[in-house]
Amino acid sequence: MPKTPQRWIAVLGRRDEPTDALEDYCRRLASALEETLEEKRCSLELFRIAWAEQGWPRALRDLDKAVVDRKASWALVQYTALSWSSRGFPNRFVGLIRRLKRAGMNVAIVFHDPFPFAGFRLRDRLRRRVQLAVMSRSARLADRIITTISPDCVPWMQTDSIARKATLVPVGSNLCAPPPYDKSSLQQPPVVAVFGVTERQREEALLIATVVSHAAEQAVPLRLVVFGRGAKLAEQTLSESLRGSPVQLAVFDVLNSAEAGALLANSDVQLFVRSGLASNRGSAIAGIVCGLPIVGFAGPETSFPITEAGVRLVPLGNAEELTRELLAVLQDEKLHESLCQRSREAAGRHFSWKRIAERYLAALG
Repeated sequence: MPKTPQRWIAVLGRRDEPTDALEDYCRRLASALEETLEEKRCSLELFRIAWAEQGWPRALRDLDKAVVDRKASWALVQYTALSWSSRGFPNRFVGLIRRLKRAGMNVAIVFHDPFPFAGFRLRDRLRRRVQLAVMSRSARLADRIITTISPDCVPWMQTDSIARKATLVPVGSNLCAPPPYDKSSLQQPPVVAVFGVTERQREEALLIATVVSHAAEQAVPLRLVVFGRGAKLAEQTLSESLRGSPVQLAVFDVLNSAEAGALLANSDVQLFVRSGLASNRGSAIAGIVCGLPIVGFAGPETSFPITEAGVRLVPLGNAEELTRELLAVLQDEKLHESLCQRSREAAGRHFSWKRIAERYLAALG
């Protein structure tokens, strides 16, 4: 007689716009869990605490009716600082975890970004202290911790009471990736893809333009494709910086999953300059799943399993070495193919949704 599936609930905070990566993550995880072996099946429902629209009192009353009063095996609370606050001071989050625990629920916190915000202003330093306190206190209250970055790279997770609860589960790709074209040889001109630009659009655009134009001048003309969040805002800086260089530029806004997957799958290499490459960077994971080599920066958060993929990493902020690595990938077809193969293998071993679902079942099942 088959076992009754466990009932899990993913608890989400404020919706992100124009796309909500956390909701996409939870929906794909729910589908993957449904497809696991019969004896381990479980269902994952989504519930959003609409505190930004309704205010906290009403949002918590809705939580009680929809989640707390209908017992589930696990509540998977999704954490980023801006999911639970408008300015990065998520003071209410600890109280939310206490509320779920008092109701007798098993609570797992999924830390999608376990690092506090950077910055040097007094406000930045205060916000960082608040975020670290909130993450540490809520983690101590939780029954399990899922972290998308190795806990060995997160200083506040080194406390024994927290470390023994922590399980590394890297994120998967939210894109529909078609089969990539035959990457046994580079296209002419080779296509360099950049997926997403952060709030530092001008700074990142200048860095991208510098690296790609120098590589094109020393090797062959290139085609640069930039798309996703922030891309259109960076377009003017990119166009001005690349004027007169042997680089063809194409810029697209936020695309749907199929269109974005097709762009990546039909590129030759992905350039990642947003921060240190890590296993919580969905845009980088998308490139790995599409079988791409990734040239980017290594930072404190860079560790297994992202290092198993076809990546060529340099110290954070070193544009000269980044150009050198991009040139190596573009000029050496054997190296390019070996990196593609490593990305394909890493995608299957670490970043497929089936593997991610299995990790959740091992941690919570």
